[in-house]
Amino acid sequence: MASYLSNMMRSSRSFLVLGLMVSCWLGGTVAAPSASAEDRADKSPGVLERIGHTAVKVGNKIEQGFTKAGRKLKEKKVGEKIERKLKKAADKTAQGFKKAGDKINKKLND
Repeated sequence: MASYLSNMMRSSRSFLVLGLMVSCWLGGTVAAPSASAEDRADKSPGVLERIGHTAVKVGNKIEQGFTKAGRKLKEKKVGEKIERKLKKAADKTAQGFKKAGDKINKKLND
C-alpha cells in the first residue's frame, strides 16, 4: 500500500513539473506576437468580459425558465390543488382518529 502511494505521489509530481514546463514554454512563445494581440484587444472584448456576458445570458435564461414555470403553476392552480388534497388527508386522518377513539371508549366502557 505504501509503495502504491509513493508511486502516486511521484507521478503527481511528474505531471506538475511537466505542466509547469509546458506553461513556461507556451508563455515564452506567446510573448512574441503580443503587439498584434494588443491591437486586437482594443477592438474585441477580453476573455473575462465574454465569460461575464455569457454568465449574464445564462442567468437570464434560468430566470426566464423559473418565471415560466411559476406562471404555469399559477395557471394550473397547483397550490390550491395541493391545499385541497392536504385538507382532505387531514380530515380523513381526523376521522380515523375519531373512530379509533370511539372504539377505545366503547371497549373501556363494556
